[in-house]
Amino acid sequence: MRIFIPVTAALLLITLTDCETPQEERRSAVLMHPAIDRAKARGLVDMRTFLPDVVCDLRYATLQNVTGKRVYPADMPCFLNRGTAEKFKRAQIMLRSQGYGLKIWDAWRPPESQLALFRFGGHTGMFVDPKECWSKHCSGMAVDVTLVDGKGFEMPLPTYFDEASEKAHYHYHGDDPIVKRHIEILQQAMAAAGFTTIPMEWWHFDDSNFNEDAPPPVIYAGEIGVALPDL
Repeated sequence: MRIFIPVTAALLLITLTDCETPQEERRSAVLMHPAIDRAKARGLVDMRTFLPDVVCDLRYATLQNVTGKRVYPADMPCFLNRGTAEKFKRAQIMLRSQGYGLKIWDAWRPPESQLALFRFGGHTGMFVDPKECWSKHCSGMAVDVTLVDGKGFEMPLPTYFDEASEKAHYHYHGDDPIVKRHIEILQQAMAAAGFTTIPMEWWHFDDSNFNEDAPPPVIYAGEIGVALPDL
């Protein structure tokens, strides 16, 4: 039996398919980004090729972030410092053994984007003022992540990405034992792999090898050929 779908319904299906959702990942669109080779010379590796089973969902490449705008291009590569990437891989292996995995919400952040984020969201306290110092993201030595199951679906956690509230603190004190357990699993794996936390954001992890006294140089988008949106 043949089933005919009216043209209007078919168009609606296409439109819905194209919509952005928090679970969406555009892996194939960025695997061959021209910036990848240039980034290697600056010590950055692309996580989609370095660790193929990781889920990359860069929120600043979508409209679903604190600015309501695309801060990164839609085809933004997911870069981390090579040493940081090795630690991240260790965390992923530990979590895979427990039936979980990691989803990356943010990784290397161009300093140009840090300026835009501070301009739009500095009042939230989530973005360091570039006049004081650069975010560790800007050298590829910080990563924002969440916990996912074996199929890549996000597990229940206190908040979503970039929510400025008490629930976002890395010490979760809520009443949901499932959420509390997920936080513990995530933090234990990241700590064992060599990452440290910050008080205000349960999703943010810094490479413990970051030298505060002699921080590594930041890497600008223009240096490696990433074209950023106008904001």
